[in-house]
Amino acid sequence: MKKIVINPSEALKQQKLLQGLDAALFKQLEGHVRFQYFPLRQMVLQQGSAGDTLLLVIAGKLQVISFSEDGREVGIHFLEPGDFYGEVAVIDGQPRTSSLVSLGDTVIGYLPRTVANELMTRHPVVAERIMKRLCQTIREASRLRAALSAARAHARIFSVLNNTLKQLPGHQTAVIENMPTQQALATMANVSRESVSRALQILIKKGVVEKDHRRLIVLQPKVLQTLASGIEEAAAPGLATPPPAAPVPVPPVS
Repeated sequence: MKKIVINPSEALKQQKLLQGLDAALFKQLEGHVRFQYFPLRQMVLQQGSAGDTLLLVIAGKLQVISFSEDGREVGIHFLEPGDFYGEVAVIDGQPRTSSLVSLGDTVIGYLPRTVANELMTRHPVVAERIMKRLCQTIREASRLRAALSAARAHARIFSVLNNTLKQLPGHQTAVIENMPTQQALATMANVSRESVSRALQILIKKGVVEKDHRRLIVLQPKVLQTLASGIEEAAAPGLATPPPAAPVPVPPVS
């Protein structure tokens, strides 16, 4: 197993959920948080498992996945360092609604449910951050349903990319940092990896995006947004693809 050196106090201070809290509190939390390392493509959390911990992403990147009624894997969104996950199960005590898969060397901190609930009770800012995260989860689920409702494979891929990008302040361009793998994007869009590869090559050829190491620079965000809506020919002639079979139903996310 790979050896990962973690400074518990510093790792916890980098967490979005805990930023700005009293220094003495971090010392208390150190005694409760358990850290664990996961290599690439490991199942970090299983859908349906007990919701007895809140997960803190210390290092690495993960994909949140669920499964359709026929057992097909559906990607929901990504988690990066500083993010937290599992707040729904921590609040209501019910089983996990989705699974987590590591997309590289990853370190997770496990905060017991009782401690997480105490934090929410005693520190309103923590409760507020969790409520905002719940709202974000609902919005992401709504965008995912809209993306998977598109009949064309390319439109679903473009929609996933459009939902992942971040607009650069003061610029006409946008960026997707730490670009997900083609397989991860394929899982999100419910298409083959080869379809993702073809769609990216078309976008690059048309000048809509360009690669920059692990980043994808979106040179024409408005064009990508139009493509995501399924209006392919109007935005960039030559992007139309034949409609595949109907998309799989999207499992509920809470």
